[in-house]
Amino acid sequence: MSDAVQRFAINATGRDFAVGDIHGCFDQLQAALECLRFDPARDRVFVTGDLVDRGPRSQEALEWLGRPWFHSCLGNHEAMRLGNPDTHELALWLLLNGGKWWFAIDATAREQFLAAFARLPYALEVETARGRVGIVHADVPAQFSWPKFLHALAAGDPEVREAALWSRLRADGLLVAPVAEIEQVVCGHTIIPDRKVRTVANVWLIDTGAYLLPPSGALTVVSLNELFADAAGKSAPRHR
Repeated sequence: MSDAVQRFAINATGRDFAVGDIHGCFDQLQAALECLRFDPARDRVFVTGDLVDRGPRSQEALEWLGRPWFHSCLGNHEAMRLGNPDTHELALWLLLNGGKWWFAIDATAREQFLAAFARLPYALEVETARGRVGIVHADVPAQFSWPKFLHALAAGDPEVREAALWSRLRADGLLVAPVAEIEQVVCGHTIIPDRKVRTVANVWLIDTGAYLLPPSGALTVVSLNELFADAAGKSAPRHR
């Protein structure tokens, strides 16, 4: 595993976008970026993880991860492969969770994917002109400020890392407090129905089910700067 946290300085010349769980739907992402007139020389993309499985183009994840403006935190679908990639339990989990493509690629390709997944951090922190945005796959545990959360991730705390990958407390309405000492936090992991992004205090839940057939789901792309406009009572433009 690479550094548990990756930090990004302010993008002074372009735009930054947060993207919900892609799950192999890179065609949707490409269409959204074209609609937004995305400029790879100036703009950046930050993903909530779960790049692969369930959708039709999981094998393209490696190519996207090689693009210098494309950044993702670790999702539980990537993390599952890093624990015990050859076990019967993992094989069953993949078959039940849209991972059949994994068995169609050769051993060399699998090693390349595993190496790329091992470089993904548990959390991203992005400076914007209006404040910092934290990005993590599932959630920040209760009673954890953002700095305390990052410290625990970097220290290898297994419970905090598990919460970062698997927790659904906030999405299930069991955790409503804001994450302290960070302006905005963006999470994925739990599909929010009706393609509606949900906010819980300063936490944005933006997994709207990219792999689900329309009209049930779609990929959500949100401008990081516009998170602050929405928090101030204005509507943030979201592309699906």
